[in-house]
Amino acid sequence: MHERYGFEGASAGMRVAGGTDRALTRAMLARAGASGDDAQVDEILALYLGHLAVVLRTRRYRPIGDVVRTVEALRARGTVVGLATGNVRDAARLKLASAGLEGVFDFSRGAFGCDAEPRHEIVRLAADRCAADRDGRVVVVVGDTERDVLAGRAIGARVVGVAADDASRAELRDAGADAIVDECGEDLVRAVFAFG
Repeated sequence: MHERYGFEGASAGMRVAGGTDRALTRAMLARAGASGDDAQVDEILALYLGHLAVVLRTRRYRPIGDVVRTVEALRARGTVVGLATGNVRDAARLKLASAGLEGVFDFSRGAFGCDAEPRHEIVRLAADRCAADRDGRVVVVVGDTERDVLAGRAIGARVVGVAADDASRAELRDAGADAIVDECGEDLVRAVFAFG
């Protein structure tokens, strides 16, 4: 926002966690007095991706627990694992690679912040892209923010929260998560299968 519009503090005071890239960008453009049309959103997101790639040369995302083994354990038990994220596809690739999770998720069974702006629509699309193999099984959303819980509820899914600390545990509980675990691991696998 500074590079393109000379606007400082575009995200100051905004809750970014659990948001979607396009919706957050549109909100920042509005703060800068821009129209926030799709072309402007696309332009800012392209600039963002360039900056994100630079930042990730020195900053690394860290998984909460053993994501690789958790996904493997779920798949081994017949679970169809999808991915729903508010990140646009290229940002998701960069962040997952940064966390050592490149190739863990099948992007064809996912939905991204470039597919829709409302989080619940992203979750719905991801569930639909897994539907061919679901055979009427329960959809379980795993997330770490209130917005993940609300998105899961909006599509009729069960929700398992992953709480990195006491504040996130309280947020997930208050939002109505069906179960809360401390990290990705065997407790998460058990929680997913508790819903049948």
